[in-house]
Amino acid sequence: MQSLSVVVAAESLSTLRERALLWGGEPPTSNDADARQRLERAMRDTVAARFVWERLSEDERKVLYAIIGPSARNWQPVDTLSERAKLPERNVKKALDSLARRHLILTEMAKVQGNDLVGQRNTFYGYAMPRNTTAPIEEKLIVYTPTELATSLYTTGRELFVPQADRSEKTLDDLLLPYRQGDLDQIGRRFGFTVQAYYSRNEVRAAMAENLTQADAVRYALTKVEAHLRDAYEWLRRYRPAKTTTPPTGRAPAHALAQHFGLNDVELGALLRLFEEYALAFDTFSNGERIVFIPKETMANLRRADERPQGIVGLHERPAPRAIRPASPTLLWDVAALTASALHQEIELTRTGSLPKRAALRLAASLTGERVHLGEAEALQYVEFLKQVACELGVVVAPGSTKRLRTRLGAGAKIESWGRHDLVMQARKLYRWWPTDRWWIDLPGAQYREWLSFYCEVSLAREQTQKLLSECKPGVWYSLASFRATILGDDPFVLRPAQRRAGDAGFKLAEDLRAQWEHTDGELIAGLFRSTLAELGLVELGYDRETIPGPREHVNPDAFLLTEFGYEVIQRELSASAQPSMRPLVVQPNFQALLMEPSMPMLYWLVRFASLDQIGQVSRFTFTREALHRGLRLGDAGAKGITSTSIDEVIAFLVEHSQKALPQNVEYTMRDWARQYRESTEGSTRVLTARSEELARAIVTSPVLRAFKLSSIGPRMVSVPPEISLSDLWRALENLGIAQEFGAWEDLALNTALSTRRRSRPRRSEG
Repeated sequence: MQSLSVVVAAESLSTLRERALLWGGEPPTSNDADARQRLERAMRDTVAARFVWERLSEDERKVLYAIIGPSARNWQPVDTLSERAKLPERNVKKALDSLARRHLILTEMAKVQGNDLVGQRNTFYGYAMPRNTTAPIEEKLIVYTPTELATSLYTTGRELFVPQADRSEKTLDDLLLPYRQGDLDQIGRRFGFTVQAYYSRNEVRAAMAENLTQADAVRYALTKVEAHLRDAYEWLRRYRPAKTTTPPTGRAPAHALAQHFGLNDVELGALLRLFEEYALAFDTFSNGERIVFIPKETMANLRRADERPQGIVGLHERPAPRAIRPASPTLLWDVAALTASALHQEIELTRTGSLPKRAALRLAASLTGERVHLGEAEALQYVEFLKQVACELGVVVAPGSTKRLRTRLGAGAKIESWGRHDLVMQARKLYRWWPTDRWWIDLPGAQYREWLSFYCEVSLAREQTQKLLSECKPGVWYSLASFRATILGDDPFVLRPAQRRAGDAGFKLAEDLRAQWEHTDGELIAGLFRSTLAELGLVELGYDRETIPGPREHVNPDAFLLTEFGYEVIQRELSASAQPSMRPLVVQPNFQALLMEPSMPMLYWLVRFASLDQIGQVSRFTFTREALHRGLRLGDAGAKGITSTSIDEVIAFLVEHSQKALPQNVEYTMRDWARQYRESTEGSTRVLTARSEELARAIVTSPVLRAFKLSSIGPRMVSVPPEISLSDLWRALENLGIAQEFGAWEDLALNTALSTRRRSRPRRSEG
């Protein structure tokens, strides 16, 4: 028997074109090897095979089916066809002639032994069968189809002759049963759908069938395909025969689909193959007619989705609520308060670079954010989050301690550059940075409940919120419910696309997710308004109750309003709001200074030289000797990002920005404090004398002592900067075991604690 490639290779171009038309393929334009190979591949297809069966008469179908089945062979002796096809000899001969003209069958004389061809392996569904070697060998006329065509013809022919083979009655799992693992993987990739590699083929198929029959999976697939396929699918799911009132069943005659869209056989075949590639729809023979159908489970799920009440999408304007929480950029105030603490307090950090609990709680008491009032645990979390934000901005540094050296919270290299930004620019920087910052902490909504939360992408929730918030008009109240419903739309996976692709929790959980959404993903959206958006001063929050909730009341807002400040932060590149006046400062004789406007450049300047008492729309400072000394020392020490400033420049700044004349007692006292600072720094030696030049070089270059900024000023002399705590330096040298190697400690301006400690320690031997 000849193979299909041998048969096709010997045929003329006209014969090849006839073959292509019979199989619903594109007729070749040439007779070269590539054209024959394309035609050969097109014929090994169940969709193409159904075009063949459609074109055959009833007798031709019976004869062809008798040749190729049901024993899974592709040949039969001619003298047995009448019995197998249950047709008269005359009808069989006529059918054979017609099938031969259509190039579906070939005849030849062959040696037959029993029911087997001599010289060929006898197989049955892939297994070798024993041959009857005792039967006589006879030479008979046989009729056959090429082996490459037998499988597809037999598979599709069964749909005509075996009622149980009607594919429209099968589940999607059954329809996918013949698919190889590679075919299933291809379908999965089209849905972005992954199943764990350790799953068996049957488990993969079952998981895919369970997911792809969901209405959300169909909608997702239709967004990925071309418009003509989407239109054909929608027509199919709504089709019903003329003059009938029965609900659509998702099945239609193939010729009706082709007629409605004006498709020829090639276009219809391409459409049906695309349907199967996405497992959206299939074709089959049902009651002798070729139909296109959507699997029954899919249709049932689509009906339920259509019957489900649809959410109203779109932002809803509403009247002003009864209780309103005014907008305030508390997060920006709190970053400034943390910076003030880093400048004027010696806060020793833990080994991991975190604030100790006592220091964190002391700092929390000076902050303005709502989170510090939620409870001790929430306050500590907020302070640590605030420190992280300030560190990433570069306004403070919090290096982790080493085994032998404790470090402190200090001023960052970008403190002055950050302080030069006004309130709008600072809020804009944080707002744009917010979606991608994985360390940022937002509060959840008041009614939040955990449900597969590891699939939810918080960064995506922030991006979707920013996108929709940019469509809001300033000064208009919107309901928060409409904001959440608009983000949800008709896609419950909008904030968790990874779940849609997960085999164990994908489309099959779409309805569960939709039922849970308000208390899971929707509450994340509400939490963004309760925390970050309100803390940046971008929105006012409204409540349909008499009073705004207290600090420990967990209540979601009912409405929000985008402020003019928030609109400027979101929509514009530069600050266009009214700039602070040139003289917003009031300095009082009692050394208190009031900053009457939220001018961030002035606030960050004052934070350096004065003690911060209160921060907000109006901030209050107190000038003290210690604060002034620290501010001058930071500049003198050459701290990165901080310029050196003289007392004349400090007084000039206060005079320039004060609404009234600077009180004389304030000016005189501050100049006196500055003189005392200069005398103390110039009159103090603060020099270590080592016992050897090697030791002096070692401690200056030691990585462990790098934080102390030691420098060499002679062969055995090491200078200690004035801002360095000598007690800390002494402890570090003791931990290294070299403190006894230094003399002339009496020349240092030691503080009381160090002097007391050294007096209480036994005298060390000179050896």
